[in-house]
Amino acid sequence: MARAFMNSAATPQGELIVEEEFPNCVAVFYVPSREKLEQSGLDPATVAEHRVKLLLINGQDGFFTIYPTNTLGGRDGFLKPKYAQIKSITLADNSLWNSAFGFTTPTTADEVMALLEELPSGFIKDYDYGLGLAKDYRFIVHAVEELSDCSEIVISETSQTGIDADNQIFHIATKDFEWARKNCNSITNRARRTAVLVKNAAIFNFFAFRVGKEQRPLSVPEGAIGRLISEGGDTEEDLAEAQQEAVLSIVTKNTRSIAVSKPEQLAKLQSNIELVTLELLIKRYEEMIDKKLKEDRWQAFFNENPFILNMAFGYPVIKVRDQASVGGRKLSGDGEKITDFLVKNSLTNNTAIFEIKTPQTTILNKTPFREGVHTPSADLSGSINQALDQKYQLQKQIAQLKENTRLYDIESYAVHCCLVIGKTPDGDDRKKSFELFRRNSKDVEIVTFDELLEKLKQLSAFLRAAKGGASS
Repeated sequence: MARAFMNSAATPQGELIVEEEFPNCVAVFYVPSREKLEQSGLDPATVAEHRVKLLLINGQDGFFTIYPTNTLGGRDGFLKPKYAQIKSITLADNSLWNSAFGFTTPTTADEVMALLEELPSGFIKDYDYGLGLAKDYRFIVHAVEELSDCSEIVISETSQTGIDADNQIFHIATKDFEWARKNCNSITNRARRTAVLVKNAAIFNFFAFRVGKEQRPLSVPEGAIGRLISEGGDTEEDLAEAQQEAVLSIVTKNTRSIAVSKPEQLAKLQSNIELVTLELLIKRYEEMIDKKLKEDRWQAFFNENPFILNMAFGYPVIKVRDQASVGGRKLSGDGEKITDFLVKNSLTNNTAIFEIKTPQTTILNKTPFREGVHTPSADLSGSINQALDQKYQLQKQIAQLKENTRLYDIESYAVHCCLVIGKTPDGDDRKKSFELFRRNSKDVEIVTFDELLEKLKQLSAFLRAAKGGASS
């Protein structure tokens, strides 16, 4: 039967309880402080119910197992495993406690804390931080979790690094663990040195710019990040997510100094980013256009990419509001008439209404009215009338809407209506009928989804051609 040793090592941070599992083997439990329970929304009076196993020290079989636990009060997952998949880390070498206590396991909390001080480099030694690997070495755990379904890591002098037959234990040779730990240290030190150089140049250039002095070249060590900054993004090397974040942070914080010292490279980088972003947008548009998506999906897409609406007009527009009420008390309030987008001419403030349907909306009736003549579908006619009614309501109530919403820089001189609907019809007769109809629809401009896609592709081709001309 397990028995508890008299250990009473309670601290303001937490308490350790040592219990004998069997001779020369003890389990160590962590009991959080009342303060941490309160921070986590738990009843401090139930403190005894919230103990968790933190260690298993087996002197008989010669291993030391850590159960990494989230012991930071007030955070999600309090008293839960620290890692997503790995539940325990075992050191299969009893020399840890042999050196301190002979061949017996510790029996008091004080002895356990002394033993924790003997843990190898790379391990958290303060039990109140939940043990496990120090933050700088969490990537070792991440790698194991991505490479396997294992829930336990075993580190030992005698094992070869690999996965056991049951896919439960990931063995790491001690020498391999040390290589990974030291390599993490080396990468961190290089990154810190680079950060010091970049910060030094960035701050100097900021104040030099302010006082009209000569800028200092931004010089960083060789490497993917250094090449990207110094060469304006010419490197084709793929960057890891952490490196991408570092690059974005450095460029963002040093935009002004880079613009002064390397304006051409910065402009080139901006052009590359815009072109890649546009190409990704076109790919997403192509994937969406063939799916039977509801109107609200397309409304969300145009809301995220409002510049596409600009291409439907021949003049610059600014989005005022999406899902605007044009027949109620406020643009954002409940109203009897809702338009998908209310935009305005950025120069004249004249308003325009956008109605967004879907690419699958039928725009012509299947059966010809006469030979070679096709009439507009009920969906198309109804959508036009819907837009015209919204226009009427907006013009009638524009003064009240401006007053209620405090948006005084919108006007309804000649409200422009635009309807994005369907796809360009197939066949010469159907195309002719469609063009005849929409060219005579003077109050509502009709644009198809595939026409907007083609405009995006033309813009991409233009930017790519301009880039090629600039670099030649």
